[in-house]
Amino acid sequence: MKKIVKIKIKPKTISKEIKEEREICIQDYDEIESMRREIEWMKMTMNEMRRDMNEMSRKLEFQKVGEIVNCSSENVVSDFDKWTSELELTLQDLEMMFECNDIIEWASKFIVADLKKRSTHPHPLCAVKGSKSELLIYGNNAWKKMSDQEFSSTVVNKVFKKLLSVFTAWKNENYTRILTSEHFSTLYHLNYARILSFNENALKLKMKLFRELC
Repeated sequence: MKKIVKIKIKPKTISKEIKEEREICIQDYDEIESMRREIEWMKMTMNEMRRDMNEMSRKLEFQKVGEIVNCSSENVVSDFDKWTSELELTLQDLEMMFECNDIIEWASKFIVADLKKRSTHPHPLCAVKGSKSELLIYGNNAWKKMSDQEFSSTVVNKVFKKLLSVFTAWKNENYTRILTSEHFSTLYHLNYARILSFNENALKLKMKLFRELC
């Protein structure tokens, strides 16, 4: 019977050079992890600082709004929503639109004239001096910048509906003339097309109105 010989496996010895390399790798890894955490912390801090700066800038901006529109705390400013709800367009305004070659120029002058007639100064719709085309509106005892979407859905839409309503009344009153007179027929078809395309020129009206209000 053969004798079983137990073989004892000696642990593999690691050279000094390999140990040093491993220690260096561990140290490098720790340094990289530390740098990564530091970078993440710096990013978070920068984001917080950016938010704080934006908030501070926004507050300073609205503190200066009164100066931009020449408004002091003693001034009584009309409310923008109230102004738009009371906006009225007469037959005389429509006839002025007929005579104007540019419906956007007419609309801009009409809005400014209505603001001057029915609101105190500063008006509830003002231009931000020094900007490219920023408009301010006043409501809930505060000023705020008006977006393009807000401008379209309030000012443009309101003027369009009023204009279409008065034009329809004019058409009904002059129905027979439109059918029998070439002048009235041309007047009707030309201006009906102009009114229908009015909403497509919202940005052009905003720029025109901005220049009128500056």
